[in-house]
Amino acid sequence: MATTAVETKEAQATTPHAGAQIPLQSFQLPEFPPEASQLQALTLTYDLKPEDYSKLLSEPLPSDAIHPSLPSGIETLTLELFSLGYPAPFLTQLGKKLSNLKSLTVYSQLIDGATDSTRKDAGEFFNDILTRGNGRRGLRELHLLDVFSRPGFMSGLGGILEDLDRSKDKKASLRFLEISYTYRGHSDSDFLTHIPGDELPTMLVPSLVAACFRLTAPPILDAASTAGLPDDPADVDEEGNLIPGKKPEGIIPLQPSSPGTKVLFRKLTGETTSAENKSSETESEKEGADEEEEQNHPPGSGPGPTGLKMLDSTLYTLDTEQLGKIMNVQKDISILSVSLIADASETWKTQLIDALRGGEGGTKGKELEIVEIVGVPSEKFKVEVSSSSSSTSTNTSLLKNIFPSSEDMAVLSSHCPELESFRMTILRAPSLGAVEWNRLPSSSSSTSHDAGEWTGGIVRGSEEGKS
Repeated sequence: MATTAVETKEAQATTPHAGAQIPLQSFQLPEFPPEASQLQALTLTYDLKPEDYSKLLSEPLPSDAIHPSLPSGIETLTLELFSLGYPAPFLTQLGKKLSNLKSLTVYSQLIDGATDSTRKDAGEFFNDILTRGNGRRGLRELHLLDVFSRPGFMSGLGGILEDLDRSKDKKASLRFLEISYTYRGHSDSDFLTHIPGDELPTMLVPSLVAACFRLTAPPILDAASTAGLPDDPADVDEEGNLIPGKKPEGIIPLQPSSPGTKVLFRKLTGETTSAENKSSETESEKEGADEEEEQNHPPGSGPGPTGLKMLDSTLYTLDTEQLGKIMNVQKDISILSVSLIADASETWKTQLIDALRGGEGGTKGKELEIVEIVGVPSEKFKVEVSSSSSSTSTNTSLLKNIFPSSEDMAVLSSHCPELESFRMTILRAPSLGAVEWNRLPSSSSSTSHDAGEWTGGIVRGSEEGKS
């Protein structure tokens, strides 16, 4: 059943020009009333019965699925919860109608569907909204939240953006890229293999000023808020019985050895491996010059951004040396979140501070304001935690070796004068402790002793203590 024009009007509430949310019970958009002609934002939300959804995906899309009254001035589009994608060519027709689209958010779905036709439809949709033409600018913001795809789709998007960067006629307009996943590895041991982690960094292109590849921990819900709801698969055994003991928590990001981590690092620093350099030299020696060479640019081979102001790469694990090299290039970053191999050695915190200023003796990091470090325990750290699991005092000592103290923050702020907030966890697991530091603002009421000093400290599990 199609949504009616009356329901569309009601969805606009009291701000018809701001935005509307329409629960779709079919893939035929409703007629929009004249009052919606100035609509700027539209959210389409899955509201189909599962049996109807499967049927609609297998049937031809009605020729009038995208109603002519859909306001072409819409600048922001959100697509929610269409887990198996869309019948072709729904996305292509939608994108062509929304010729002024500047921001797209896609949430919780297999964006390219399950068939060749749905994959082609999704590919043409993204190609259109990213490239545009006839003087129109392409998409400026792209948010992919818990969005999955079949192999090759995400790198295809990266290829489109890189081709734009190489084009003499068009340039990528994309300024903000957000890709985020909620970690489900506790209930699905193959979870990380479902994320196209090797492909996502191919979308790092010079036009970006903000890039996010985030891995978040699953939400922790209390018993009252989950009463009557099915148990999380991570909490039950094969027979559906609750597993006694502590519930799994935190995240496990992609390892440093993953191909995606290597592409991310190269894109953010411009550095190439010796193998990549050799391949590049071989290509340059081929006959046919520019045209043939362009045909041999695989997705991910193009340059990355050099003027990022915000970076979240917590989906990928880096080491302090890599972070230092990234900071040395991305000198304008003010908001930083990274997953970093953490060691319990005496030199670890010095290595961390050096990394944030672009390496030992570096002078970068001057623009840093907010820093979040997700510690990924090194093998040595894992052994020490395991051997001290029964000793509270030893665990506290380990945390102090890992987490910066107020003295360390004073050293860090001498290199990063704009720094206001620092937070560090171990795998985003609450039971493994954290440290939070916030810089006191300078004001007329602050004494010279307090202004600019750091307040906070180590949070050990649910117990807080200042270092």
